[in-house]
Parts: sequence; structure tokens; C-alpha cells
Amino acid sequence: MLNVLSDLYEETLLPVLRLKPLFALADGIFSPLQRANGECRVAGHRLALFYKEVTGCDKVVEPEGEMTTPGMLIDSLGKKIEQDISLLDKNDFTHKPSCSIVGNTENIWVHKSAKLSPLCELDATGGPVIIDEGAEISAFSLLRGPVYIGKHAIIDRAFISSSRAGTMARLGGEISDSLIGSFSNKHHEGFLGHSIVGDWVNLGALTTTSDLKNNYGEIRLSFQNRLYSSGRIKLGSIIGDYVKTGIGTMLSTGTIIDFGSQLFTGREERKYYPSFFWGGENATLYEVDRFLSDASKIMARRKQEMPPYAALLIRQFYSSEWT
Repeated sequence: MLNVLSDLYEETLLPVLRLKPLFALADGIFSPLQRANGECRVAGHRLALFYKEVTGCDKVVEPEGEMTTPGMLIDSLGKKIEQDISLLDKNDFTHKPSCSIVGNTENIWVHKSAKLSPLCELDATGGPVIIDEGAEISAFSLLRGPVYIGKHAIIDRAFISSSRAGTMARLGGEISDSLIGSFSNKHHEGFLGHSIVGDWVNLGALTTTSDLKNNYGEIRLSFQNRLYSSGRIKLGSIIGDYVKTGIGTMLSTGTIIDFGSQLFTGREERKYYPSFFWGGENATLYEVDRFLSDASKIMARRKQEMPPYAALLIRQFYSSEWT
């Protein structure tokens, strides 16, 4: 039986699930849907018809266990990365890249097409380090496992531990215990810890998350005027798809930034920023046509296009929230 996620989740995860179901969210090297890979296993009874349309399969695993929370995704990341190694095409990877290695070389998996500076270091003492196809690791970067670096990602003078980076992510600075989606940027200095970051996010230089209160108290999350107990003393931010932050943005523990928001300096500090928040000194709403136009320009820089269904979903979501 594959280890899959239920479709039952705390709504604090909605900022990264506006355009995809939970079973399509990568929570290790792969997503639960990718792990299914033709075995016709997927969690969530209400998603069965969608899954059948996508895969042509109709066998369903009923949801089991607790509701998925941000803390659960962060805590299980290392285990999922380690388990997903079995699904890699081993012939495409090497255990002995030309760089500094600490720990058991059998826990090092570097795709033969990846480019690593001889002056970077891979530390597998605490878990595996996997660097996928076409990824680039610059000099003076340290990757401390468990870590997964996605296809064609660029890691530039970064210290990354217990984290995953999606396809074509561009990362620098310090990153710990975090899930980062595809096409997202955190290319400059700043700390990202115990956080979940969606796709197409851009964190401006020196954007920093706090993931621990000064009094070591429990972190609570605020989402659409409701409070949620995390049961944790370490939790950073949940940052939705297409979010952007200005330079020097500071985020307090448990901050949630919903889909499509832009945070500028001089804004009012909040624990929850609603979708399409346009935040400067006088916060306003990011109008949907302008958002879609800006998103298309940004995606074109990565030679990507927004699928028509995504634009339709975004318009429907915007309409339901703000009209």
C-alpha cells in the first residue's frame, strides 16, 4: 500500500491548494499522485471521479487518520524524501559527485546532468541529499540532509537543511525545515524556516520568517478570522501560490499569506493576509485582470504559460471572494 495523504486538511493549507488538490502537492520528492503512478491508489472519496478522469483508474483508498496540518507536512518531510528514493531511476544518479561530501556516500543521489561546484558541500549524516536533473549548486552552498533539490533548480550560496525545493526553484540564504514549490524564488539573503511555500512565489531580498516565539510558546494560526492551535513551538509561514514580498519583509511566527498577494514595506503587520492583498501603506485589492497579466509576464520568463483552466479557476475564486 502506498503512503498517501487524505483529502482532509486544515484550511490553513488553502493558500497552497487553490489550484490543486492536496494529493497533487509534493510532500517529499514526489506528490501522492505521482507515487500512485498507475497503481490506481489515491486518497479521498470526493476526489475519486477527478482521479479517474486523469488516470483512467477507479480504485480508491478511503481517507484514514488525522486531518493534514501544516505541522504534519513539515514533520513528515524527511521521512517522505527518504521513502521516495525507491521511486527514482537509479541509473541516472551517482553517489560520488565532484564536491565535498560528509557522511555515507550511499545517501548521496546526484543526477548525472546536475552541475555542482567543487566548492559546495553535501552533508548526509542526518539524512539523504538528492539533487535532480539539471539542477545547479554554486560554490559555498551547504546542503544538509534530508534535502531534495528539484529539476533545474538553482542553489546559490545557500545553507539548506531538512527541506525540499521544487522544479526550477532559485534559492539562496538560509532555509530550514521547509517545503518550497516549483518556479519559486528566494534567491537572496534571509531566513526561511518551518514554512510551506507554494508555486510561483517570489520572496524579495532579506525576506525573513520567524519560526519561534521569544517565550517558546505555542504558535497559533489565524485564517479568515478563525484561530487554529498548531500544538507546536516552531512554525514559520504558509505562503500561497503567486505571492510576492518586497525587500526586507519580516514575517512573524505563524503568518499566513493567501493566494496572489503582494506585500510591500510600510504595510500593516498581520497574522493573515487575504488573497489578492496589495499591501503598502494603504492596502488595497490586486485586481484580477492585472494579476493575470502580471502572472503571464512572470511565467513567460521561465518559458511557461498559464493553462486556460488555471486562469478560469483564478477568476472564479476571485469572484467568489471579492465580488
